[in-house]
Amino acid sequence: MDSEQTLELLSTVRHEWMNRLQLISLYAALDPVKLEELYERYRKQADEESALVRLNVPQTSLVVIQANWEGRLTYTISTDQLAIDDARVAEMLDRLLKYTVEPIHVTFTDGLMVRVKGTLPEDAFTSADVYEQNVEITTFHIKEGK
Repeated sequence: MDSEQTLELLSTVRHEWMNRLQLISLYAALDPVKLEELYERYRKQADEESALVRLNVPQTSLVVIQANWEGRLTYTISTDQLAIDDARVAEMLDRLLKYTVEPIHVTFTDGLMVRVKGTLPEDAFTSADVYEQNVEITTFHIKEGK
């Protein structure tokens, strides 16, 4: 990730935190019960981001966190260790996000499971990476050593 991309990520995160603070302020004034629900949602997201960072795949983590904050990607972490080529996976996810407007979900398991709805760019993944594909969803499983 270059300096420009880093600044873009920081700008996105700052903007989203300002939105969150606005919601917190609104709920505190109007509905304290909903404030607790909001707090739990934000705490859970912070815990998920911490778990992602602990996987020690910094380039992939940055792509995932930014896309998640932008509402373009969701993710689940089902492992505490990950053996993937960080730079390759980050580049693949970045390219997938660039050419796909449909929902994307990434599951961190013994590798990386990526589910995408809709049409995909032809060169997003190799055919060897395709785990399952049907009319609505394509699933890729990336599993390899670092």
